[in-house]
Amino acid sequence: MTDFDAPRAPYDLLLARLGELWLKGRNRNDFYDRLKRNLQGAMSAELRGVQVQGSHGRLFVKLSDPADLDRALAICRDTPGLSSVSPVLRVPTDLDGIERAAMALVQTEWAGVDGAFAVDARRTFKQFPLTSPQIARHVGGAIQDATERPVDLSRPALTLGVEVNEERTHLWTHTQPAPGGLPVGSAGRVMLLLSGGIDSPVAGYLAQKRGAALDAVYFHSPPFISAASRDKVETLARRLATRQNGMRLHVVHFTEIQKAIKAAGGDRLTVLLYRRFMYRIAARLAKRRKCRALCTGENLGQVASQTLENLTVVDRLTDLLTLRPLITFDKVEIMAIARRIGTYDTSVLPYDDCCTLFVPRNPAIKASIKALEKAERRLEVEALVEQALAATEEVRLGADGQPIVAAE
Repeated sequence: MTDFDAPRAPYDLLLARLGELWLKGRNRNDFYDRLKRNLQGAMSAELRGVQVQGSHGRLFVKLSDPADLDRALAICRDTPGLSSVSPVLRVPTDLDGIERAAMALVQTEWAGVDGAFAVDARRTFKQFPLTSPQIARHVGGAIQDATERPVDLSRPALTLGVEVNEERTHLWTHTQPAPGGLPVGSAGRVMLLLSGGIDSPVAGYLAQKRGAALDAVYFHSPPFISAASRDKVETLARRLATRQNGMRLHVVHFTEIQKAIKAAGGDRLTVLLYRRFMYRIAARLAKRRKCRALCTGENLGQVASQTLENLTVVDRLTDLLTLRPLITFDKVEIMAIARRIGTYDTSVLPYDDCCTLFVPRNPAIKASIKALEKAERRLEVEALVEQALAATEEVRLGADGQPIVAAE
């Protein structure tokens, strides 16, 4: 069978369908408007002259250049709140014109492709003289007569979509899936604890898919951790930023805190002491940025610091909710998502992060809050937190993912 993945006709219009927004009630328009702004921002960051328009609960992406089709499709496939996208041909709502346009389209798109077909018709214009099933039979019959191609309404290899509106009708032969979920920003803002590993960027993506806009915080420990590790994290942050038209990455210098923990003899509690400081700092930054929750890539039982007992002693440090989208995921599932969203190849680059420093061979599996609080009494906790916050850098990333350089 001939490869049918790529559209062949020159398209300058995409039909983007909404995901869960149909479940919303009186606030549905707010979600719809946010999704429209998100999609327009993502398109405008990369492509010139693109216009995102709304009609009949759909979004239409009008391209100024058909050569931008592949990139526009990729942006739609990566936009939370959209369920699917199709390149479409727009024609006047006239039965003979629809039939002629459908014939021309399938002759181009299905040439050399074997398999039975079906027509999936829908009309929003109820005054049109044919019902949806009648439209499908009329157009499908014409195609079958002209091409002698078999019809299979249950499992067609090829499908022609027809959507009849009052003044114009849209035709398509290709539909590609999009993430679904909710528009980024519709659920508020959260602070992502972003490392250079596989898990945290995936957690950030899943939070975006549920409508959360992200800030991110990264804990960097020079000179023990190289500048290449920071570059790796900034690359991951750029990938997340493009999905929400920009993001702020807070880079916390963590070296002095780690040295203080080592000097105080944290021993088996070292990693948990790191995590508790990270949560303190992330929560302070989150409140400054009016974030409603923290978000982490933690996964139940994956490493010693992520047992139920150890997650509990970290959670107690802040009154903010902590989102853990990956808490029950298998590692293979997480890697599959990372590959799909384009973060995996960056995440597996061989650079250490700060949590690999001074780590004991046998970390505590079930730490008690009393033991941690006793260890922390040997540290100047508040002074160390304030010192780290004062030295925190803020990297602002634009809609295209590139750093925004302040004018001098």
